[in-house]
Amino acid sequence: MSAPLIRDSAQFARTMAPNAFGMNPEVAERLRSFGVDPRDLAERVTERKVHQNATQGGRRRFPVDLGGKPTIEFSIDHGDVTQRELLQRAALESYESSFIAEEVAPSEFVDQQKGVVVLEDSTEERRQFADEASASGTVNLAQSAVSTVNFTLVPRALQDFQTRHDAGMAPLFASMSRLVEKTSRKAKRQHEIRVMTAVTTATNYHASNRLANSTNENWNGGSLATPVQDMLGVLGAMYAPCTHAVMSLEAWQAAQQNDELRAIVASRLSNDGLLSAMDFGLFFGIENVIIDEQRYTPLGSDAQTRLYPSGTIALLHVNAAQNARTFLRNYMFRQGAGGFVVLTWHDPAHGNKGADFAKVAHDQHLVVPDNRYGAIITGVRA
Repeated sequence: MSAPLIRDSAQFARTMAPNAFGMNPEVAERLRSFGVDPRDLAERVTERKVHQNATQGGRRRFPVDLGGKPTIEFSIDHGDVTQRELLQRAALESYESSFIAEEVAPSEFVDQQKGVVVLEDSTEERRQFADEASASGTVNLAQSAVSTVNFTLVPRALQDFQTRHDAGMAPLFASMSRLVEKTSRKAKRQHEIRVMTAVTTATNYHASNRLANSTNENWNGGSLATPVQDMLGVLGAMYAPCTHAVMSLEAWQAAQQNDELRAIVASRLSNDGLLSAMDFGLFFGIENVIIDEQRYTPLGSDAQTRLYPSGTIALLHVNAAQNARTFLRNYMFRQGAGGFVVLTWHDPAHGNKGADFAKVAHDQHLVVPDNRYGAIITGVRA
């Protein structure tokens, strides 16, 4: 009779210990099932970390039209052609370094306000059919269905102004550019909030891809905390490999404070005992680990709060390619510069010298094309 298997924390730590390139063995096997080389992914995670440390960048910041050609709206007025295009470009490229909406919800441009997009799909190829055939009988039809996603764009716009008393008798182009950039960042902040809401709403995920930890299961001190099993369980429920993990600083600190994660990761000779974002990404096979520290002031409040909840970790498969399956997609109307249109005008009745206004407008709609391409864990932090 064989000896009974001893299950204790030490043996669990040895079983879950990262391999030579820092990855959980079960995660590595699952990545291979998707056709992803675990070692190549580990090298990309390490290279991305080095690149981000050197440039403080590396993420998608604003929409890029992959399918259309740049266009300039016709105008008889020379100033309108040149200045408007420059101002629209300023609106497109103004962002804060902390913005992550375009990274986790890539934009796809469309040419109509309402419509249907056909998704690239391989699920029909996995369907079982009765394929027995006779010499004279008919052959069963293996009919393919078309997977689609519907969108209905929502018009959005914000405007701001500066008085000519502040700007001088006539505004300089630089001062108008700054006004457009400020207004654009305010508009993009609203999009960040919408993306956060979509990413952290548990009902946007399939029921099998949601895990809600109870009070004693939180990672920062819960007596029944099992962070590795939590992560492996929801990762296994996803229909595609996880490319992004998004969490607030508080949720990340809960992971750092967990004894189980620290003991497993500290088994690597190169680790100093502190769980880093790169270690977390390597161990669970996630190329992008985003620890979000953005703050915002909610409607009806004067106090700032964290944008992302303190106890939630969102795991996403993100694919920016057109018509590709991804967890969250932002459909934008093709117009202006990268979907943003800028309108400026002078109001002589505003103030003693009048004021110059700038409006930044765009049309967009956030859609969840496939709720199996993401997973969520709530209750991570007490």
